[in-house]
Amino acid sequence: MARRRPGRPAADDETIDADRVMSRVLAAFAVQSYDAVSLRQLSAELGMGHTFLSDRYGSKEKLWRAAVEHAVNVAGPPVMEALHADAPDDLARLVRAVRAMHRAAFDEAGLAALIDQEARRNTERLAYIYDVIRPVNDELRAVFERVVATGELRPMPWYMFYFLVTSATSLYAQPPLAALLGRPDDARDDELLSELVLRGLLA
Repeated sequence: MARRRPGRPAADDETIDADRVMSRVLAAFAVQSYDAVSLRQLSAELGMGHTFLSDRYGSKEKLWRAAVEHAVNVAGPPVMEALHADAPDDLARLVRAVRAMHRAAFDEAGLAALIDQEARRNTERLAYIYDVIRPVNDELRAVFERVVATGELRPMPWYMFYFLVTSATSLYAQPPLAALLGRPDDARDDELLSELVLRGLLA
């Protein structure tokens, strides 16, 4: 394992833990909002030089986009794998995909929180998120429509199915409220959540 030079990391330092950095960046944008985030302050909070993030990413917009892309690149593949799995039928694929979405929301709550925040206004950032997650949503929609056609899923518009599945993940996007309502800090409840959602959706 390469050892880093003494001092603060340089912008091109290959030893930087990208997962940790992107997770912290995503959480900052989700909690503080885009306008409130300061690259200088965030760099300091990460233990880097004050200009680390601006040197590495160039601008706040580019950093925001990098964080979104990183999170989707982590959360998206398991859902796509579920949709293309060697399963008995499309219903089994859809069930697996919903479970994968909830696991991803649990593992990277910052993405769910960021989407929830940005989805409230029609902005270029929302359009960017929509484009980045569109490949997964297009695949999910195709399977959803085939399952509805078989009568195994309650008939509903695609947008309603999407919100029924994803809105439940606000459990992870709103941890302070969940804690006040009694959710333990060490709760691992994504499987129960997906089970309850699926029971309500399946005919």
